[in-house]
Amino acid sequence: MLNKKTEFICAICNKLDMSLIMDFGEVALAGAFLKPENFAKEKKFPMRLCFCNNCFTVQVVDKIDPKIMFQDYFYFSSSIQTLCNHFKEYAKEVTSRFLNPSESTVIEFGCNDGVLLKPLADEGIKNIIGVDPAKNVLSSINDDRIKIKSNYFTEEVAREIVSEYGQVDMIMANNVYAHIADIQGTTQAIKNTLDDDGVFIFEVHYLDKVIKEMHYDFIYHEHLFYYSLLSATEHFKLYEMIIFDVKFIPIHGGSLRFYVSKNNSIHAQKVTDAVKLLAIEERKKGYDKFISFEKFSNNIANAKKDLIDLLKKLKSEGCTIAGYGASGRANTIIQYCGITEDLISYMIDDAPAKTGFFTPGSHLEIFPSSILSGKNAPDYVLVFAFSFFEEILKRNKDYINAGGRMILPIPKVKIYPEIQ
Repeated sequence: MLNKKTEFICAICNKLDMSLIMDFGEVALAGAFLKPENFAKEKKFPMRLCFCNNCFTVQVVDKIDPKIMFQDYFYFSSSIQTLCNHFKEYAKEVTSRFLNPSESTVIEFGCNDGVLLKPLADEGIKNIIGVDPAKNVLSSINDDRIKIKSNYFTEEVAREIVSEYGQVDMIMANNVYAHIADIQGTTQAIKNTLDDDGVFIFEVHYLDKVIKEMHYDFIYHEHLFYYSLLSATEHFKLYEMIIFDVKFIPIHGGSLRFYVSKNNSIHAQKVTDAVKLLAIEERKKGYDKFISFEKFSNNIANAKKDLIDLLKKLKSEGCTIAGYGASGRANTIIQYCGITEDLISYMIDDAPAKTGFFTPGSHLEIFPSSILSGKNAPDYVLVFAFSFFEEILKRNKDYINAGGRMILPIPKVKIYPEIQ
């Protein structure tokens, strides 16, 4: 692959030094589930993935107005038991490590339906503030212990919070820090809102997993940035902040938790070995060089071919196939691979709010998972939510025992149970 320099400016460092990794073409917004009456009005947008040669950030350069993507949202974290368990442990860890609960103020932006805020409240934290623009999701929190703001975490919102509560002890952002178009403004808001010894903690899908295990399903307009430790370090340097610890998290197929503080913080003096060793490892893997991403698009193209070949083979044998997990990640695979009703009859999802809607671009109807226990259950289920495969398998063991099979599309296409 030639180093295809582009005319795009990096959203992190403002440098004109970006190279094209992959062009996904024109796609519908991955989270924009819709009803048939809106099919004709559906819009598609270009989606290109680039690498900044200056700050090492991998990013989607085609930004969509956040109001279009997040005002009404169809991702409810509490519908996934694995996430609920994860956030309970998460709340206990950060509280015991960094907080005096009865005197602390904690903000989570992109708080979704309160899946982390509620366990934090259970830890007895004095002030808990959830910030999220998705009113339909935010309204489901319904907990008097939690103050909510239906908005983005901007510098203006930060000023409002500081005027009411003072500078805060902790800010958290989970599976959202990669979604923010105005990442510079949000990071400045974080710095302005934190107490001198406050901590910013966030989790994101880790770039290493995207590249090594071909998690291309994570690439869509909502996910603008794909962080490595090296790129995140360069980013926070611009705000006189430092990453003092990292932790690998198995959630979502492989995430990295970053612990960040101001340069003058007590935490900045205690950078862990985990940070130092990971920085060395990433440089060895070349995550500071464009050449390291050369094979990525070729590997994805091969994975696409393998999946389509299998689906066509099964359909030619008269098998029925449904998709499981109607998420943004699923819609990236569906649209990139060109999957239509000819290959998958419909989608299944555990979140009741999605039932009766259709997937963007492909227009596959979404049904509840109870359909798998009926007499018209499909022969195969293509599991797009492969990160939660064990949970899905456990929930649907009767389907498997009755002869149903599941297909995993990433990192290598395979069938479970294997066909003997």
